[in-house]
Amino acid sequence: MYGDKIRMIRELRGFSQEDVADALGIKQNSYSKIETNQTKLTAEMLQKIAIHFGVSPVDIISQQPAIVNFQANQGTQQAFGYIETFISSQKEVFEASLFSKDKEINRLTKQIEDLMKLLGKF
Repeated sequence: MYGDKIRMIRELRGFSQEDVADALGIKQNSYSKIETNQTKLTAEMLQKIAIHFGVSPVDIISQQPAIVNFQANQGTQQAFGYIETFISSQKEVFEASLFSKDKEINRLTKQIEDLMKLLGKF
């Protein structure tokens, strides 16, 4: 139920599943089951995960997005790299959308001009 949010926070922190599993004292495949919602998350495990990620347990179980502060830790550099990659890919999508929009505006403008010419002849 909370696996997607836990995975997102882990990735933003730059941790692997193995890193988190080791810190929690469980096996990687057991931790993986938490992220894929195959294992029910106990209150104790929720607390351990929240402490490890530096967030509140409420951040994990809330429907609201988690607030993840980037404090100095071993995953910070990886997290910023992840964010920069995400922003770069979103910039490309945004620029392609702008180009497509401009092309469509030009096409519609031409159509309007052609219709205006036709109406002017009547």
